[in-house]
This record gives sequence, C-alpha cells and structure tokens, in this order.
Amino acid sequence: MKIVVIGGYGEMGKITVIDLVETCKNCEIIVAGRDKRKAESFAKSFKKKNVKGVQIDVNNHKQLLSILKNSDVVINSTQYYMNLKVMKAALDANVNYVDLGGLFHMTKKQLKLHKRFKRKNLIAILGCGATPGITNIMAAYGARFLDKIDSIHVQFADEDYTNYNMPFVVPYSMYTIFDEFMKKPAVFQNGRIKFVEPLSGMEEIKFPSPVDKAACFYTLHSEVATFPVAFKDKGIKNCSFKGGFDFDFVNKVKFLIDAGLASEKPIKFRDAEIVPRDFTVKILNQLIPSEKIKVNDIEFLRVELTGYSKNTKKRIVVYCKAVTNKKWNLSAGSWDTGVPPSIAAQMIINGQINQAGVLPPEMCINPEIFFKELAKRNMKVYSVFR
Repeated sequence: MKIVVIGGYGEMGKITVIDLVETCKNCEIIVAGRDKRKAESFAKSFKKKNVKGVQIDVNNHKQLLSILKNSDVVINSTQYYMNLKVMKAALDANVNYVDLGGLFHMTKKQLKLHKRFKRKNLIAILGCGATPGITNIMAAYGARFLDKIDSIHVQFADEDYTNYNMPFVVPYSMYTIFDEFMKKPAVFQNGRIKFVEPLSGMEEIKFPSPVDKAACFYTLHSEVATFPVAFKDKGIKNCSFKGGFDFDFVNKVKFLIDAGLASEKPIKFRDAEIVPRDFTVKILNQLIPSEKIKVNDIEFLRVELTGYSKNTKKRIVVYCKAVTNKKWNLSAGSWDTGVPPSIAAQMIINGQINQAGVLPPEMCINPEIFFKELAKRNMKVYSVFR
C-alpha cells in the first residue's frame, strides 16, 4: 500500500508521517514537499526502506499526477488554499484523498466535487485533524443517542506547562490562525447560516481538570459547513465552533493584525514589493523552540449536543483528552491534529470506510474503530450524559 503525504516534513505533516511509520508497517510512505532536501532528509531520518522523500510543486498538475500515480491515498497537509489543486490531482490520478480542513469556505467548494469522486468510487475525507476531524466523529457518536438534535457546539482549550522562554510560539499554520482571527465566523442559528464578528461570542466554558474553565470565542471553522447537512435528518437547528486560546497568545496575534502585519495587501519596501502577511509568517516560523525544551501540555476537545431521546430532553458532552507525546516531544495540540489523517488513510486502505464521494468525517468514519485507534495513541474519548 502506498500513501503520499504532501507537506510531509511540515509541522503537521511530519506528525502524520511519524504515525504512519510507527503503525502502517506494510505501507510505502512518500514524504512530498517543495524542498527536495528537506523531504529526503526527513524521510532518511527514519532509516527505513519504505519511507522516501520527493520534491513536489502542488501548482504543477503534471508533476502531482506523476507522484500520485499508483498510490492508494494522498494526505494533503499543505495550506488549505491548495486543497482544490491537490483534490483535482487525486481525482485524475484515481487516488483517495484526506486533508486537515478547508476553513468553511474552501470546504464548501470542495464538497462540490462529490459526484466526480463518487463516479470513480473514490473517497475524499475533508477536515480530518483534531478540529475539524476528531470533533466531527465525536459529534457523530453523540448523535447516535438522540432522536432529534437541537444543537451541536464545538470548543477546544488546553493547559500548557511548557517553559518555552520565547516571545512567541507558533502552534500551527500562522496563515490559518490569521484567517481564523480575521475572517467572519460562520454560525448556524435557527436553521440558517449567519456570519458574526471575529472573536465575538466570548463565554466561559467548563472543561475537565486541569483546564477547568476557558474563555472561548467564535472563529471560522469547517464543522459549521458540514454539520447542518450531516445531521439534517435529525433536525439540527444550531451549531457553532469556539476556540479557547491562551489570552497572551490572543493579544499578540491581535497586535500583529492591528499593526497591519497580517495584511494581504502588497506594499513597496525599498526596491521590492512584499505582502506583510507573508513576511510576518516567514519571521514567526523561524522562532523554532529548541529540541532541548521538553513540551508538557494537555488539550481537550469538547462537543456538546442537545436534543431529544424518546421525547425526553437530553444533553450529551463528548470529550477527547490529548497529552504530550513524550517519545517525539510533540505537543498535545500537534499530536491530536497530525495523527487523525494517518488513521483515516489506514482505515481506507484496510476497507474500513466503504463510502465514496466527498464527505466530512462524521458521515463516513466509524466512531468505535476510530476512537480505539486514538486510544492506542494515548488519546481518550469519553462522554457525559445529562
């Protein structure tokens, strides 16, 4: 079996590759990225014949096809702006597809390829990281206990004890973070999608210890694009996503935005034209924590469902607890994002996902199988019924 991970040496892609190397013993794993040296170096670091590195340019359709040819699954760990390009290459190469999400608007565009993937008996799983991803499958699990669904609300929060001794630490793609903080979040209210102000809707959400309580606010996310369709038959009327980011981190990101350093409008600097956002991301990505720093954190994903079971009002809260991966010194938030694409890809090649088309995780992944795989990787899913 052959799995290609595009962006395979990136912050999330490398975690997917690590998990594939550790758990998919009979797989040929291709680490693909723009920088041939980085791709080959990361692949060689495993000292395994089944792991190879290759150069790839997602803007080069012919090259994409040549790399994807005869593969079983492509995992797209690039910036979400590239999702359609990789998807269309997967379609032309007759390869199944998994990605980390499309931040609502891109997800909507990707869903339009459903019939084309279905005709070829291929599956494209959209948004299979932590959130979206694990949270979608948590929602599907909770929905089983309700005859009618009124609302599904998703949140996350963490507790980080790591002493980074740095002014700023990038938790995941800064491009995505800027979009989450700047674009109007979509909220599904009373059966309709509406867009609200960025960082609005602040409320204190109860989480298990040691987080206990976290201030969460709306950000743009893909769950709101797919839940209204996935749970339409159960009458869902409301859904939202809120992030529980650290206040210091929020203030620093807001400062960068307010100062114009996240702007996408080109400006002239000396004899060159630069995009402030590109420059800022480049600088921030150089703030790499030393490998000597031992990461120590916990992250909780939270999905709250309300509705009715046998005409009795019910409230179900599903949690996923992720902790630091000490072997690889990876944060909980990185580990629970990078692992799910590996699990999904392996479920596809093992025949554990039988649907075809373009689908979100809640519509195609068996929760019990998926949660069992998470547990093997020290991520625990549990529910509270009220």
